[in-house]
Amino acid sequence: MKKLALIISALMLLSMVACADSNTGDTGTDDAEDEGVYTGAAQGYGGEVTVTVKVSGDDIVSVEAIGEDETEGIGSKAIAELPSKIEEADSTNVDGVSGATNTSNAIKEACQRVSLNLNFFQKLRSV
Repeated sequence: MKKLALIISALMLLSMVACADSNTGDTGTDDAEDEGVYTGAAQGYGGEVTVTVKVSGDDIVSVEAIGEDETEGIGSKAIAELPSKIEEADSTNVDGVSGATNTSNAIKEACQRVSLNLNFFQKLRSV
């Protein structure tokens, strides 16, 4: 039973690493893990929504969202407006764009995935 639990844990870890978003930032400092540019994705209304999040320590410096297949005038409004709300709040705990719930949720979820991956790898490095 312990072997089965160990195997399952190893497979889960491997799948998380394989699906992890990449860090394209390089600061050259000891806090490099806390600074950089990260990407995440989630399913929107019309297709995949991708975010690029620039972080510095615990601060969200910038968020850019791309959702080429989102509905023009509705989902595209969330793509344009929501990233700045997330930057201002320094959190995904913001109101979505009215009428664009699926796209808003996708942007928030993609940002949360970036955060989860950062936290996971920081904890992994400290072990």
